[in-house]
Amino acid sequence: MTKKSIDIKRIILLPAMLMTLTVAGQNVSGQVVDARGEGIPYINVVALSLPDSAYVTGVMTDSVGRFGFDVPPEGRLLRVSGVGYKTVYADRKENEGRIFLQEDTKMLGEVVVRSRMPKTRLKGDAMVTNVVGTVLETAGSMENLLDHIPNVSANSDKIEVFGRGEPEIYINGRKMLDKVELERLSSDNIKSVVVVTNPGARYGASVKSVIRITTKKAVGEGFGFDNKLFGELNDRNYVSGQERINMNWRSGGLDIGGTFNISRTNTPDPKHMEQITYLDKTWRQPSSIDQVYKNRNIYGRLALSYMFNENHSLGASLSWYRLPWNNASGYMKSSVVKDDLLTEELLSSYAASGQTTTLQGNLYYVGKIGRLGIDFNTDWYWNKMGNVMTTVEDYQETGQEPINQQVITSSDSRNNLVASKLVLTSPLFGGTLSFGGEYSYSVRNTLYSVLPTDLLEDDKSRIEEGMASAFVEYVRHFGPLSMQAGLRYENVDFDYYDNGVYIGEQSRVFNNVFPSLSLSGTFGDFGVLLGYASDIYRPSYSQLRSNITYDNRYTYEGGNPFLLPSRSNNVNLSLTYKWIMFNAGWSHVIDPILQNSEPYGDDPSVVLFRPVNGESYDKMYASLNISPSFGVWHPSLMLGVQKQWFAMQVHGHNPLNNPVGTFRFDNTLDTKICRVSLNMRYTTRGGDENIYMMKPSFRADLFLYKAFMQDRLTVQLFVKDLFKTSRQRMTLFYGSMRETFWGTPAQRKISLTVRYKFNVGKSKYKGTGAGQSQKSRM
Repeated sequence: MTKKSIDIKRIILLPAMLMTLTVAGQNVSGQVVDARGEGIPYINVVALSLPDSAYVTGVMTDSVGRFGFDVPPEGRLLRVSGVGYKTVYADRKENEGRIFLQEDTKMLGEVVVRSRMPKTRLKGDAMVTNVVGTVLETAGSMENLLDHIPNVSANSDKIEVFGRGEPEIYINGRKMLDKVELERLSSDNIKSVVVVTNPGARYGASVKSVIRITTKKAVGEGFGFDNKLFGELNDRNYVSGQERINMNWRSGGLDIGGTFNISRTNTPDPKHMEQITYLDKTWRQPSSIDQVYKNRNIYGRLALSYMFNENHSLGASLSWYRLPWNNASGYMKSSVVKDDLLTEELLSSYAASGQTTTLQGNLYYVGKIGRLGIDFNTDWYWNKMGNVMTTVEDYQETGQEPINQQVITSSDSRNNLVASKLVLTSPLFGGTLSFGGEYSYSVRNTLYSVLPTDLLEDDKSRIEEGMASAFVEYVRHFGPLSMQAGLRYENVDFDYYDNGVYIGEQSRVFNNVFPSLSLSGTFGDFGVLLGYASDIYRPSYSQLRSNITYDNRYTYEGGNPFLLPSRSNNVNLSLTYKWIMFNAGWSHVIDPILQNSEPYGDDPSVVLFRPVNGESYDKMYASLNISPSFGVWHPSLMLGVQKQWFAMQVHGHNPLNNPVGTFRFDNTLDTKICRVSLNMRYTTRGGDENIYMMKPSFRADLFLYKAFMQDRLTVQLFVKDLFKTSRQRMTLFYGSMRETFWGTPAQRKISLTVRYKFNVGKSKYKGTGAGQSQKSRM
């Protein structure tokens, strides 16, 4: 049989196949939304027969409330229901359009939620934690709330998902563009938190995990106001403070919101280091460093959106960040010892000052034409940074005269980016098909100079990078089972210029394909999720630079323009039963990016730190979360372990394959007087790539929360590291020749936050942004 005849048969049979599908069942699609027109995720849509109302088939809405499935002819009645909403019945139609659900305040009452619903449950590809009506509602800040979500740790430095690193965060479907957007929220305005450890193809390939935050509906029309005053004192008597004002005006479909934030931070950073080099003789360089970072920053954001109707929304936002005063100063006392013989001593001090300005804008359209959903975003980003550092060094070799030298370094960088993203969604064969693409173009210019001029060469470099991606993702529900499959393609064209001259050997083109697949199901109180995804970590522009920078007489830093992206293949398993959750995963990491130390010049005491690609390795993680409730006592226990199989030659015994254990025990007393929490963290020694934690670490935090004036005024007191036990001791290995010991002391912090608000609710702004992965690399 010829190929032509086969194609003719396919053309003839195709209409017959479509007719068979039509006879077998009608495709029913729509979107479930709340009173404000926001899509509601994880709502049950069930087809029932008449007149007995027997179950025929059903699905669950996706992350934006959409659904689509094939319904047999007997399924003539639809039932739409979800926890916290009144059930709606509707006659079955092919296109249901928007189905509005009203919140059921009785179901959201404290007793019902706490006694009948677990805090965290499996829904589709994610773990969903309800906040409304639970003890988490009085957690206070978003940092404290997220730190109580299973498998999530949050502090002032960063947010991490256990085993999956730093997540991409969405607030009401809109990608968080800067941390201030998260800080402006409070726990009592949060409806739910969703954690995804196996992101699908619609997310960038560099995204390893996702947190989706949904706020409560807006309180009402008119003017809303939220003011937060924050103060912090650490045990070195440094004071930090923040004043933030959020204002919002809503009328009909119009929503105008503004944020203004001003802060001053003082962060001490003492540490002890010892660099060891194993040659024919052993070189040791112990150093004591005491430094402090001081800065003041100003932030402002204005957002405007208009919802024409339930199918069309348009908006724009502009944010401005200014760091007018960024100062760092400190000193280092160091010595060089060769086989226990002192050969040199050094005392150096430095002072650095800098400024940063960032502007970024977003324009979006979210709508629906027929059954086709449209989500379009275009972004613009501009940033400039300047820094000058003066280092004064006094050193003396044994038996020689002391030498004094002063080194002045100056760095200046400019970043520009434009990006656009389009996501289209349509029901297909009983499921939901999403497809689209993203394109970004970024330019980075860097100037670096050193005085005296004979110490290092100046650098004038330019990076131009274009990134294009396309994806397709299909989600289908089969009763209690769900399937999600996706494929993403990314093309990166990286061009490097040195002093205006194109450098071909440092310019490259990358083409990568990233598949993803997840299967999940809920059976009463039991839930299971199994997923696979491929992801990538692209090095930052700073890591790709070719120049070398000066830190001090013994230390230089450089980039690596030949650095390859790090890729990984990941498998994840999640199991839930009532208030018990188990999560496990395995990853194969290819070309990991490691910080390496190597000799610089002929003196073995002088080193150059730069990133390199290491050998591929495997790692796994597993965690168990238990969160029961006993009256006013709400304990939560987390047991976790991470283990790697990491190959590296080191001097002596290799401890890098030792597992790391994590234990968290949170205790919350939710009394009528106030809410009191004592949260404890314990981490064992163990290896993480080329870093070995030498000593276990323990930290206990105390938290007090009290609300007044019907929750309009809240006061929270937080003591971080109550017993000053969270010191760190680690060794960084750089092969068999060199290693560095690193130690930091424990630091206690006490903070007080006072917040007043009224008529505060969910913003209608739906822009999700574009080019986020490129912005983070800048």
